[in-house]
Parts: sequence; C-alpha cells; structure tokens
Amino acid sequence: MQEGDRATRVLVTGAKGQLGSRLVEFGTRRKTLHVKGLDQTDLDITDPSSIQEALLQHAPDVVINGAAYTAVDLAESEPERAFGINGKGVKQLAEACSQNGVALIHVSTDYVFGEVERVPLSPSEPTGPLGVYGASKLEGEEAFLASGVQGAVVRVAWLYDARGSNFLTTMLRLANQHGRLKVVNDQHGVPTSAPALAEALLDMAERRQDMPQGIRHFAHAGHTTWHGFASAIVGHAGLNVPVEAVTSDAFPTAATRPAWSVLDGAPLHQEMGWTFEPWQNALAACWKLREEC
Repeated sequence: MQEGDRATRVLVTGAKGQLGSRLVEFGTRRKTLHVKGLDQTDLDITDPSSIQEALLQHAPDVVINGAAYTAVDLAESEPERAFGINGKGVKQLAEACSQNGVALIHVSTDYVFGEVERVPLSPSEPTGPLGVYGASKLEGEEAFLASGVQGAVVRVAWLYDARGSNFLTTMLRLANQHGRLKVVNDQHGVPTSAPALAEALLDMAERRQDMPQGIRHFAHAGHTTWHGFASAIVGHAGLNVPVEAVTSDAFPTAATRPAWSVLDGAPLHQEMGWTFEPWQNALAACWKLREEC
C-alpha cells in the first residue's frame, strides 16, 4: 500500500460463522484492508434499518455477505424463514449497498443446480434447485443481480474447515467414536476449504475497483465423492478406520442433494491470477491449520 492510500474498509456479515470467522481472522492480518465483522445481533439482514445503520456506522467500501440460512433439511419445513434470510434478506442488503455505493460479495451455493450434465459447471449453467434451500439461495442471487449493485455472487460447494461443525470435523468425530464409517459415493463435488475461500474473497475485496462482476464459481481443481473425501480425511488423521461406500438411499434426508456439484473454478482462478490447485492440496493446507491450533 503506497503512502497516502487508505486501507479498503470491508464489512463481514455472519462473522461468527464458518466462513465469516476466517474472513475476519485473515482480513485483520492484511495491511491493505480494514475488516470489521458483525454477527446477527449487530447486523440483521432481514431488517432494513439494521442494514442502513451498519452501513452508516462503518462506512464500508465492500461488504462480504456470509450471513445465510444453511439448514438444508430444516428448510423443507420452514420455507418462510429460509426465503426470509436467503431471499428477502439478500435483496435488502444488495439494494442498500447499491444505494450507498458499496460493493457486495455474496456467497451462494451449488444447491441452485438440479439435474445437470456431468461436466464442471459454469456460472451460466441453467439452474433448477431441488429443494427449498436451493430455491431460497437462487432467489437471493436473482435479487442481487436485479439490484444493480457492484460486485459478485460467488457460488461454492462442499465447504469445510479444520474447526467448527462441518463434514471434516464430523468424520473425525464419528471415526473416533465408532471405529468405522459409512459414506455415500454417488454424490460428486469439489471439497472447498473455508480458509482458502476466505483468502480468495479478501483478494477480491482488495480489488474493489476492478472486482469480477456477476456470478462466479470458486472451487479447487479435481473432484471426488463424499466417500473419497472422507477417505482422504481419515488418511490425514492417520486413523486405521474402514470407510465403507454406500448409496444415498442409506441416509434418507428431507431435502434432495444434488448428485453432481462439481463447480468449474478454473475461470475465476485465471481471472484473479490464482494458482488452480487440486482439492487435495487445499485439504493438506487446511489440515496444517488444524495442527497449529
């Protein structure tokens, strides 16, 4: 940062969540950024007055929206709440940012897709959510685009971290408790490291003047199944635990999961000048963070 330049002010919503906490942690280390994290008690995106108050008080250049309703199965029985946060809430946030000249980076999901051709999915792939959660996230994307706000919708899939509650930590807990695992092998995707995603979104915020616009996909290179991912996790942990492959029928859920969640992350990596590394490398880097805790 050159003398006379000021740090870009970044406001993170959902700051206590899996992604939001990493955004605040890593953002505070960057001299080019001034990052402020707010949780739901400080900024409720379903309340327009709460949004306006936060924008007025913190005067951000960029908002990274990590606030979301993420209970995929529960959404089937409480669609009003899911749409209230993921749809209407995002609409209100995007419109407020647009009106105040603030750029917005909004995180979305692979659940906006349904039955698709089994190739890496581009942002232009036709959507067709299979459940309430995906439909609510798609409504948020559409509201973002309609608002005219500057910035990007960044879709991600299979997000995990070395801490908190997610697939990685759940597999470790179950492996230690039961000494064996049963994991589905008919759902395909790209395990996506929350630390890596956080650094990527902060890079985008730093480039607010020429930030990518519209819908983008963030994903590592390659793809696997949940069974393949679980096997890799067990391997990193050095556990001698059998991982049995089963079909999705073995674990009935209220919401249907996409069978193919392989997002094409190559274009965004090329656009931003990032190295497009395999998901296994990202897992190894995330595991190192776990060991440092």
